Amino acid sequence: MKRTKPISDDRSKSQREKFEEAARELKTDQSDAAFEAVVNKIAHAPKLTQEQIKKFVKAKSKP
Repeated sequence: MKRTKPISDDRSKSQREKFEEAARELKTDQSDAAFEAVVNKIAHAPKLTQEQIKKFVKAKSKP
């Protein structure tokens, strides 16, 4: 993916702003309601335990 803005611009943005910009570049649903629903779903996802992370990584690494 090509970078269209100088790196210095990215440093001044919040993590949320960077996420929103990346999602829009990937051509996600452009409606604000749909976008906010996805952001809230991700933001409120339960934290995984170390054991859950290990199982997830192990499952993803299998062909």
